[in-house]
Amino acid sequence: MIENTKIVSVLDQCDKTELNRLEKFIKSPYFNVNERLTDLYTALVSLDKGDDRVVVTKAETWKKVTGETKYNDLKFRRLCSDLLKLIERYLAQQVYEENPLYQASFLVEAVSRRHLEKMYNSVMSTARRLSDRQLEKAASYYYYQYQIERNYYDIAESEIKRGTRLNVEQIAKNLDRFYIAEKLRYYCTALSQKKVVDYDYSILFIDEILKHISENSYEDVPQISMYYLTYLIYVDQADDDIYYELKRNILNHIESFPPSEARDIFFAAVNYCIGKLNTGEERYQREIFELFKYAIKGAFIYINDELTPWTFRNIVVIALRLKEYDWAEQFINEYRERLNPKYKDNSVTFNLSQVHFYRKDYTKVLQLLQEVEYDDISYNLNAKSVLLATYYELDEYDALESTISSFRTYLNRKKAKILPQRLENYLNLTKILKKLIGLYPNDKGGLLKLKSE
Repeated sequence: MIENTKIVSVLDQCDKTELNRLEKFIKSPYFNVNERLTDLYTALVSLDKGDDRVVVTKAETWKKVTGETKYNDLKFRRLCSDLLKLIERYLAQQVYEENPLYQASFLVEAVSRRHLEKMYNSVMSTARRLSDRQLEKAASYYYYQYQIERNYYDIAESEIKRGTRLNVEQIAKNLDRFYIAEKLRYYCTALSQKKVVDYDYSILFIDEILKHISENSYEDVPQISMYYLTYLIYVDQADDDIYYELKRNILNHIESFPPSEARDIFFAAVNYCIGKLNTGEERYQREIFELFKYAIKGAFIYINDELTPWTFRNIVVIALRLKEYDWAEQFINEYRERLNPKYKDNSVTFNLSQVHFYRKDYTKVLQLLQEVEYDDISYNLNAKSVLLATYYELDEYDALESTISSFRTYLNRKKAKILPQRLENYLNLTKILKKLIGLYPNDKGGLLKLKSE
Protein backbone atom coordinates (compact mmCIF):
# COMPACT_ATOMS: atom_id res chain seq x y z
CA MET A 1 0.00 0.00 0.00
CA ILE A 2 1.06 3.61 -0.56
CA GLU A 3 1.72 6.17 2.17
CA ASN A 4 -1.57 7.49 3.51
CA THR A 5 -3.24 10.00 1.18
CA LYS A 6 -6.83 11.16 0.73
CA ILE A 7 -7.11 9.51 -2.67
CA VAL A 8 -6.02 6.13 -1.26
CA SER A 9 -8.69 6.32 1.45
CA VAL A 10 -11.32 6.99 -1.24
CA LEU A 11 -10.21 4.03 -3.36
CA ASP A 12 -10.24 1.79 -0.27
CA GLN A 13 -13.99 2.35 -0.05
CA CYS A 14 -14.58 0.99 -3.58
CA ASP A 15 -15.24 -2.70 -4.25
CA LYS A 16 -14.00 -4.54 -7.35
CA THR A 17 -17.06 -3.67 -9.44
CA GLU A 18 -16.81 0.01 -8.53
CA LEU A 19 -13.10 0.10 -9.36
CA ASN A 20 -13.77 -1.44 -12.78
CA ARG A 21 -16.43 1.15 -13.56
CA LEU A 22 -14.18 3.94 -12.32
CA GLU A 23 -11.35 2.69 -14.56
CA LYS A 24 -13.61 2.87 -17.63
CA PHE A 25 -14.59 6.42 -16.67
CA ILE A 26 -10.99 7.54 -16.23
CA LYS A 27 -9.93 5.94 -19.52
CA SER A 28 -12.75 7.67 -21.42
CA PRO A 29 -11.28 10.48 -23.56
CA TYR A 30 -14.48 12.47 -23.10
CA PHE A 31 -13.84 12.80 -19.36
CA ASN A 32 -10.04 12.59 -19.24
CA VAL A 33 -7.33 13.51 -21.76
CA ASN A 34 -4.42 13.30 -19.32
CA GLU A 35 -2.80 9.88 -19.70
CA ARG A 36 -0.75 10.35 -16.53
CA LEU A 37 -3.98 10.36 -14.50
CA THR A 38 -4.79 6.97 -15.99
CA ASP A 39 -1.29 5.72 -15.15
CA LEU A 40 -1.56 7.07 -11.60
CA TYR A 41 -4.93 5.40 -11.10
CA THR A 42 -3.58 2.06 -12.37
CA ALA A 43 -0.57 2.35 -10.10
CA LEU A 44 -2.63 3.19 -7.01
CA VAL A 45 -5.11 0.35 -7.59
CA SER A 46 -2.31 -2.18 -8.11
CA LEU A 47 -0.62 -1.00 -4.92
CA ASP A 48 -3.89 -1.20 -3.04
CA LYS A 49 -4.16 -4.90 -4.00
CA GLY A 50 -0.70 -5.62 -2.65
CA ASP A 51 0.59 -6.54 0.79
CA ASP A 52 -0.75 -4.05 3.35
CA ARG A 53 2.39 -4.54 5.41
CA VAL A 54 4.59 -3.14 2.60
CA VAL A 55 4.41 0.65 2.47
CA VAL A 56 5.30 2.18 -0.91
CA THR A 57 6.51 5.79 -0.76
CA LYS A 58 5.16 8.64 -2.85
CA ALA A 59 8.55 8.89 -4.55
CA GLU A 60 8.33 5.25 -5.66
CA THR A 61 4.83 5.81 -6.99
CA TRP A 62 5.96 8.94 -8.85
CA LYS A 63 8.76 6.98 -10.52
CA LYS A 64 6.36 4.21 -11.52
CA VAL A 65 3.92 6.69 -13.08
CA THR A 66 6.36 9.09 -14.79
CA GLY A 67 9.59 7.13 -15.14
CA GLU A 68 11.42 10.02 -13.47
CA THR A 69 13.88 9.11 -10.72
CA LYS A 70 13.84 12.59 -9.17
CA TYR A 71 10.69 13.01 -7.06
CA ASN A 72 8.72 16.25 -7.49
CA ASP A 73 6.36 16.58 -4.54
CA LEU A 74 4.48 19.59 -5.94
CA LYS A 75 3.74 17.88 -9.25
CA PHE A 76 2.83 14.61 -7.52
CA ARG A 77 0.36 16.33 -5.20
CA ARG A 78 -1.13 18.22 -8.15
CA LEU A 79 -1.50 14.95 -10.07
CA CYS A 80 -3.22 13.33 -7.09
CA SER A 81 -5.50 16.36 -6.77
CA ASP A 82 -6.49 16.16 -10.45
CA LEU A 83 -7.20 12.45 -10.15
CA LEU A 84 -9.29 13.05 -7.03
CA LYS A 85 -11.34 15.68 -8.89
CA LEU A 86 -11.89 13.17 -11.69
CA ILE A 87 -13.07 10.58 -9.16
CA GLU A 88 -15.40 13.18 -7.63
CA ARG A 89 -16.79 13.82 -11.11
CA TYR A 90 -17.35 10.07 -11.51
CA LEU A 91 -19.23 9.90 -8.21
CA ALA A 92 -21.45 12.81 -9.24
CA GLN A 93 -22.05 11.15 -12.63
CA GLN A 94 -23.14 7.94 -10.89
CA VAL A 95 -25.73 9.81 -8.82
CA TYR A 96 -26.96 11.55 -11.96
CA GLU A 97 -27.35 8.29 -13.87
CA GLU A 98 -29.16 6.61 -10.98
CA ASN A 99 -31.81 9.35 -10.78
CA PRO A 100 -34.15 9.66 -13.79
CA LEU A 101 -35.50 12.93 -12.40
CA TYR A 102 -32.10 14.60 -12.63
CA GLN A 103 -31.83 13.48 -16.23
CA ALA A 104 -35.33 14.65 -17.11
CA SER A 105 -34.85 18.09 -15.59
CA PHE A 106 -31.45 18.76 -17.15
CA LEU A 107 -32.57 17.43 -20.52
CA VAL A 108 -35.40 19.95 -20.75
CA GLU A 109 -33.08 22.72 -19.55
CA ALA A 110 -30.44 21.85 -22.16
CA VAL A 111 -32.92 21.89 -25.03
CA SER A 112 -34.41 25.17 -23.79
CA ARG A 113 -31.00 26.85 -23.60
CA ARG A 114 -30.15 25.84 -27.14
CA HIS A 115 -33.59 26.73 -28.54
CA LEU A 116 -33.86 23.32 -30.24
CA GLU A 117 -37.48 23.83 -31.25
CA LYS A 118 -37.90 20.57 -33.13
CA MET A 119 -36.97 18.64 -29.97
CA TYR A 120 -39.41 20.37 -27.61
CA ASN A 121 -42.30 17.90 -27.80
CA SER A 122 -40.15 14.77 -27.83
CA VAL A 123 -38.03 16.06 -24.95
CA MET A 124 -41.04 16.81 -22.76
CA SER A 125 -42.37 13.35 -23.55
CA THR A 126 -39.02 11.86 -22.54
CA ALA A 127 -38.92 13.96 -19.36
CA ARG A 128 -42.33 12.74 -18.27
CA ARG A 129 -41.41 9.14 -19.08
CA LEU A 130 -38.25 9.42 -16.98
CA SER A 131 -40.30 10.93 -14.14
CA ASP A 132 -42.66 7.97 -14.23
CA ARG A 133 -39.68 5.63 -13.86
CA GLN A 134 -38.76 7.19 -10.52
CA LEU A 135 -39.58 4.56 -7.89
CA GLU A 136 -38.60 6.52 -4.78
CA LYS A 137 -40.65 9.67 -4.45
CA ALA A 138 -39.31 11.82 -1.65
CA ALA A 139 -40.25 15.48 -1.40
CA SER A 140 -37.44 16.14 -3.86
CA TYR A 141 -39.57 14.39 -6.50
CA TYR A 142 -41.80 17.46 -6.57
CA TYR A 143 -38.79 19.74 -6.68
CA TYR A 144 -37.61 18.12 -9.90
CA GLN A 145 -41.15 18.13 -11.27
CA TYR A 146 -41.11 21.85 -10.53
CA GLN A 147 -37.83 22.22 -12.43
CA ILE A 148 -39.18 20.29 -15.41
CA GLU A 149 -42.31 22.44 -15.55
CA ARG A 150 -40.28 25.62 -15.08
CA ASN A 151 -37.97 24.70 -17.97
CA TYR A 152 -41.00 23.87 -20.10
CA TYR A 153 -42.40 27.29 -19.20
CA ASP A 154 -39.17 28.87 -20.50
CA ILE A 155 -39.71 27.01 -23.77
CA ALA A 156 -43.41 27.76 -24.03
CA GLU A 157 -43.20 31.44 -23.07
CA SER A 158 -40.96 32.25 -26.04
CA GLU A 159 -42.77 30.08 -28.56
CA ILE A 160 -46.50 30.12 -27.97
CA LYS A 161 -48.87 32.81 -29.10
CA ARG A 162 -50.22 35.43 -26.72
CA GLY A 163 -53.31 34.23 -24.88
CA THR A 164 -52.32 30.55 -24.65
CA ARG A 165 -52.60 29.16 -21.12
CA LEU A 166 -49.21 28.72 -19.45
CA ASN A 167 -48.29 25.96 -16.98
CA VAL A 168 -47.83 28.31 -14.02
CA GLU A 169 -50.27 26.32 -11.87
CA GLN A 170 -48.25 23.13 -12.33
CA ILE A 171 -45.08 25.03 -11.48
CA ALA A 172 -46.58 26.46 -8.29
CA LYS A 173 -48.24 23.19 -7.26
CA ASN A 174 -45.03 21.18 -7.45
CA LEU A 175 -43.03 23.87 -5.65
CA ASP A 176 -45.67 24.06 -2.89
CA ARG A 177 -45.69 20.30 -2.41
CA PHE A 178 -41.93 20.18 -2.15
CA TYR A 179 -41.82 23.10 0.29
CA ILE A 180 -44.61 21.81 2.55
CA ALA A 181 -43.32 18.23 2.62
CA GLU A 182 -39.74 19.28 3.44
CA LYS A 183 -40.86 21.70 6.15
CA LEU A 184 -42.95 18.94 7.74
CA ARG A 185 -40.14 16.40 7.52
CA TYR A 186 -37.64 18.57 9.36
CA TYR A 187 -40.24 19.66 11.89
CA CYS A 188 -40.93 16.00 12.66
CA THR A 189 -37.18 15.47 13.05
CA ALA A 190 -37.09 18.35 15.56
CA LEU A 191 -40.03 16.89 17.50
CA SER A 192 -38.37 13.49 17.56
CA GLN A 193 -35.13 14.88 18.97
CA LYS A 194 -37.03 16.97 21.51
CA LYS A 195 -38.25 13.76 23.12
CA VAL A 196 -34.64 12.93 23.98
CA VAL A 197 -32.98 16.34 24.35
CA ASP A 198 -34.85 19.50 25.26
CA TYR A 199 -33.94 21.61 22.22
CA ASP A 200 -36.17 24.35 20.83
CA TYR A 201 -36.28 24.94 17.09
CA SER A 202 -37.80 27.92 15.31
CA ILE A 203 -39.20 26.90 11.91
CA LEU A 204 -40.71 29.72 9.88
CA PHE A 205 -44.37 29.38 8.82
CA ILE A 206 -44.78 25.94 10.44
CA ASP A 207 -47.98 26.96 12.25
CA GLU A 208 -49.45 28.29 9.00
CA ILE A 209 -48.45 25.10 7.18
CA LEU A 210 -50.02 22.87 9.83
CA LYS A 211 -53.24 24.89 9.76
CA HIS A 212 -53.32 24.74 5.95
CA ILE A 213 -52.92 20.94 5.93
CA SER A 214 -55.61 20.48 8.56
CA GLU A 215 -58.04 22.38 6.33
CA ASN A 216 -57.06 20.75 3.01
CA SER A 217 -56.78 17.15 1.89
CA TYR A 218 -53.38 15.83 0.85
CA GLU A 219 -54.25 12.14 0.79
CA ASP A 220 -52.96 11.95 -2.79
CA VAL A 221 -49.55 13.26 -1.68
CA PRO A 222 -48.05 10.68 0.73
CA GLN A 223 -44.96 12.87 1.20
CA ILE A 224 -47.21 15.39 2.96
CA SER A 225 -49.97 13.24 4.45
CA MET A 226 -47.57 10.78 6.12
CA TYR A 227 -45.41 13.45 7.68
CA TYR A 228 -48.52 15.25 8.89
CA LEU A 229 -49.70 12.04 10.56
CA THR A 230 -46.20 11.62 12.01
CA TYR A 231 -46.43 15.12 13.45
CA LEU A 232 -49.81 14.28 15.01
CA ILE A 233 -48.36 11.09 16.51
CA TYR A 234 -45.64 13.12 18.21
CA VAL A 235 -47.98 15.73 19.69
CA ASP A 236 -50.92 13.46 20.62
CA GLN A 237 -49.98 10.14 22.19
CA ALA A 238 -53.60 9.37 23.02
CA ASP A 239 -55.19 9.16 19.57
CA ASP A 240 -55.30 5.56 18.34
CA ASP A 241 -57.14 6.57 15.16
CA ILE A 242 -54.15 8.63 14.04
CA TYR A 243 -51.81 5.71 14.70
CA TYR A 244 -53.90 3.28 12.68
CA GLU A 245 -54.20 5.76 9.84
CA LEU A 246 -50.41 6.19 9.86
CA LYS A 247 -50.01 2.42 9.90
CA ARG A 248 -52.28 2.06 6.86
CA ASN A 249 -50.24 4.68 5.06
CA ILE A 250 -47.02 2.88 5.96
CA LEU A 251 -48.32 -0.38 4.52
CA ASN A 252 -49.52 1.33 1.35
CA HIS A 253 -46.88 3.97 0.62
CA ILE A 254 -43.69 3.54 2.64
CA GLU A 255 -41.84 1.70 -0.16
CA SER A 256 -41.93 4.83 -2.30
CA PHE A 257 -39.90 6.76 0.30
CA PRO A 258 -36.09 6.74 0.45
CA PRO A 259 -34.91 4.27 3.14
CA SER A 260 -33.76 6.98 5.58
CA GLU A 261 -37.14 8.74 5.47
CA ALA A 262 -39.03 5.44 5.62
CA ARG A 263 -37.11 4.55 8.81
CA ASP A 264 -37.99 7.87 10.45
CA ILE A 265 -41.71 7.42 9.77
CA PHE A 266 -41.62 3.76 10.77
CA PHE A 267 -39.93 4.44 14.12
CA ALA A 268 -42.42 7.22 14.85
CA ALA A 269 -45.14 4.55 14.66
CA VAL A 270 -43.08 2.10 16.74
CA ASN A 271 -42.36 4.71 19.42
CA TYR A 272 -46.07 5.52 19.64
CA CYS A 273 -46.74 1.83 20.33
CA ILE A 274 -43.95 1.74 22.93
CA GLY A 275 -45.52 4.74 24.66
CA LYS A 276 -48.85 2.90 24.78
CA LEU A 277 -47.13 -0.25 26.01
CA ASN A 278 -45.50 1.68 28.82
CA THR A 279 -48.96 2.74 30.04
CA GLY A 280 -50.01 -0.91 30.29
CA GLU A 281 -51.75 -1.46 26.94
CA GLU A 282 -50.28 -4.87 26.21
CA ARG A 283 -52.01 -5.28 22.83
CA TYR A 284 -49.45 -2.89 21.38
CA GLN A 285 -46.79 -5.59 21.71
CA ARG A 286 -48.37 -7.34 18.75
CA GLU A 287 -48.51 -4.04 16.85
CA ILE A 288 -44.76 -3.49 17.35
CA PHE A 289 -44.02 -7.07 16.33
CA GLU A 290 -46.03 -6.80 13.10
CA LEU A 291 -44.43 -3.44 12.26
CA PHE A 292 -40.94 -4.89 12.68
CA LYS A 293 -41.79 -7.91 10.54
CA TYR A 294 -43.04 -5.59 7.79
CA ALA A 295 -39.93 -3.41 8.06
CA ILE A 296 -37.63 -6.43 7.78
CA LYS A 297 -39.49 -7.64 4.71
CA GLY A 298 -39.45 -4.15 3.17
CA ALA A 299 -35.71 -3.80 3.90
CA PHE A 300 -36.01 -0.14 4.91
CA ILE A 301 -35.00 -0.82 8.49
CA TYR A 302 -31.33 -1.22 7.56
CA ILE A 303 -28.65 1.45 7.72
CA ASN A 304 -26.00 0.85 5.07
CA ASP A 305 -27.45 -2.66 4.64
CA GLU A 306 -26.90 -3.37 8.34
CA LEU A 307 -29.14 -3.83 11.36
CA THR A 308 -27.99 -1.90 14.40
CA PRO A 309 -27.43 -4.18 17.42
CA TRP A 310 -30.08 -2.22 19.33
CA THR A 311 -32.76 -2.70 16.67
CA PHE A 312 -31.72 -6.36 16.45
CA ARG A 313 -32.21 -6.73 20.20
CA ASN A 314 -35.55 -4.88 20.25
CA ILE A 315 -36.94 -7.20 17.57
CA VAL A 316 -35.88 -10.26 19.56
CA VAL A 317 -37.31 -8.90 22.84
CA ILE A 318 -40.73 -8.07 21.40
CA ALA A 319 -40.95 -11.53 19.80
CA LEU A 320 -40.06 -13.22 23.09
CA ARG A 321 -42.63 -11.21 25.03
CA LEU A 322 -45.23 -12.58 22.63
CA LYS A 323 -43.87 -16.12 23.18
CA GLU A 324 -42.68 -16.29 19.56
CA TYR A 325 -39.63 -18.23 20.70
CA ASP A 326 -38.99 -20.20 17.52
CA TRP A 327 -39.43 -17.07 15.38
CA ALA A 328 -36.96 -15.16 17.56
CA GLU A 329 -34.30 -17.86 17.31
CA GLN A 330 -34.82 -18.17 13.56
CA PHE A 331 -34.53 -14.39 13.21
CA ILE A 332 -31.22 -14.35 15.12
CA ASN A 333 -29.73 -17.06 12.93
CA GLU A 334 -31.11 -15.69 9.66
CA TYR A 335 -30.22 -12.02 10.16
CA ARG A 336 -27.00 -12.29 12.16
CA GLU A 337 -25.01 -11.46 9.02
CA ARG A 338 -26.82 -8.12 8.84
CA LEU A 339 -24.98 -7.03 11.99
CA ASN A 340 -21.75 -5.09 11.81
CA PRO A 341 -18.87 -7.57 12.38
CA LYS A 342 -17.74 -5.39 15.31
CA TYR A 343 -20.95 -6.18 17.22
CA LYS A 344 -22.06 -9.49 15.70
CA ASP A 345 -20.64 -12.09 18.09
CA ASN A 346 -21.69 -10.31 21.28
CA SER A 347 -25.10 -9.38 19.91
CA VAL A 348 -25.91 -12.90 18.71
CA THR A 349 -24.72 -14.50 21.95
CA PHE A 350 -26.64 -12.07 24.16
CA ASN A 351 -29.87 -12.40 22.20
CA LEU A 352 -29.63 -16.19 22.18
CA SER A 353 -29.28 -15.97 25.97
CA GLN A 354 -32.55 -14.04 25.98
CA VAL A 355 -34.27 -16.79 24.00
CA HIS A 356 -33.05 -19.43 26.48
CA PHE A 357 -34.13 -17.29 29.43
CA TYR A 358 -37.69 -17.11 28.15
CA ARG A 359 -37.60 -20.88 27.55
CA LYS A 360 -36.47 -21.25 31.19
CA ASP A 361 -33.20 -22.91 30.19
CA TYR A 362 -31.28 -20.91 32.80
CA THR A 363 -28.11 -22.99 32.78
CA LYS A 364 -27.70 -22.24 29.07
CA VAL A 365 -28.26 -18.54 29.81
CA LEU A 366 -25.34 -18.44 32.25
CA GLN A 367 -23.14 -20.33 29.81
CA LEU A 368 -23.87 -17.85 27.00
CA LEU A 369 -23.46 -14.73 29.15
CA GLN A 370 -19.99 -15.89 30.17
CA GLU A 371 -18.94 -15.82 26.50
CA VAL A 372 -19.80 -12.16 25.96
CA GLU A 373 -17.55 -9.10 26.29
CA TYR A 374 -19.71 -6.06 26.95
CA ASP A 375 -17.93 -2.89 25.89
CA ASP A 376 -21.20 -1.10 25.12
CA ILE A 377 -22.96 0.30 28.20
CA SER A 378 -26.45 -0.45 26.90
CA TYR A 379 -25.68 -4.13 26.30
CA ASN A 380 -23.85 -4.34 29.61
CA LEU A 381 -26.92 -3.05 31.45
CA ASN A 382 -29.20 -5.48 29.67
CA ALA A 383 -26.84 -8.39 30.31
CA LYS A 384 -26.61 -7.60 34.04
CA SER A 385 -30.41 -7.47 34.23
CA VAL A 386 -30.75 -10.89 32.60
CA LEU A 387 -28.04 -12.25 34.88
CA LEU A 388 -29.89 -10.99 37.98
CA ALA A 389 -33.15 -12.56 36.81
CA THR A 390 -31.40 -15.85 36.01
CA TYR A 391 -29.75 -16.13 39.44
CA TYR A 392 -33.14 -15.43 41.04
CA GLU A 393 -34.87 -18.15 38.99
CA LEU A 394 -32.10 -20.63 39.93
CA ASP A 395 -32.36 -19.69 43.63
CA GLU A 396 -28.67 -18.75 43.54
CA TYR A 397 -29.08 -16.10 46.23
CA ASP A 398 -25.39 -15.72 47.14
CA ALA A 399 -24.49 -15.05 43.52
CA LEU A 400 -27.56 -12.82 43.19
CA GLU A 401 -26.62 -10.64 46.18
CA SER A 402 -23.05 -10.33 44.95
CA THR A 403 -24.23 -9.35 41.45
CA ILE A 404 -26.70 -6.81 42.87
CA SER A 405 -23.87 -5.17 44.80
CA SER A 406 -21.48 -5.09 41.82
CA PHE A 407 -24.28 -3.84 39.54
CA ARG A 408 -25.08 -0.91 41.85
CA THR A 409 -21.38 -0.02 41.92
CA TYR A 410 -21.29 -0.13 38.13
CA LEU A 411 -24.40 2.07 37.88
CA ASN A 412 -22.93 4.69 40.21
CA ARG A 413 -19.66 4.68 38.27
CA LYS A 414 -21.39 5.07 34.88
CA LYS A 415 -24.35 7.22 35.90
CA ALA A 416 -23.12 10.23 33.89
CA LYS A 417 -23.40 8.12 30.71
CA ILE A 418 -26.86 6.65 31.44
CA LEU A 419 -30.12 8.49 30.77
CA PRO A 420 -31.70 9.49 34.13
CA GLN A 421 -34.90 7.44 33.57
CA ARG A 422 -32.94 4.33 32.64
CA LEU A 423 -30.63 4.79 35.64
CA GLU A 424 -33.65 5.04 37.94
CA ASN A 425 -35.17 1.90 36.40
CA TYR A 426 -32.02 -0.16 36.99
CA LEU A 427 -31.56 1.15 40.52
CA ASN A 428 -35.19 0.25 41.24
CA LEU A 429 -34.56 -3.22 39.85
CA THR A 430 -31.72 -3.81 42.31
CA LYS A 431 -33.73 -2.31 45.20
CA ILE A 432 -36.81 -4.46 44.57
CA LEU A 433 -34.73 -7.62 44.08
CA LYS A 434 -32.94 -6.95 47.34
CA LYS A 435 -36.29 -6.70 49.14
CA LEU A 436 -37.66 -9.71 47.30
CA ILE A 437 -34.94 -12.09 48.43
CA GLY A 438 -35.31 -10.73 51.97
CA LEU A 439 -38.94 -11.88 52.24
CA TYR A 440 -39.98 -15.14 53.84
CA PRO A 441 -41.29 -17.61 51.20
CA ASN A 442 -44.84 -17.66 52.62
CA ASP A 443 -45.10 -13.94 53.37
CA LYS A 444 -48.04 -13.25 51.02
CA GLY A 445 -48.72 -9.87 52.56
CA GLY A 446 -45.13 -8.81 52.00
CA LEU A 447 -45.24 -10.03 48.42
CA LEU A 448 -48.42 -8.10 47.70
CA LYS A 449 -46.96 -4.95 49.23
CA LEU A 450 -43.78 -5.36 47.18
CA LYS A 451 -45.78 -6.01 44.02
CA SER A 452 -47.73 -2.82 44.62
CA GLU A 453 -44.51 -0.88 45.16
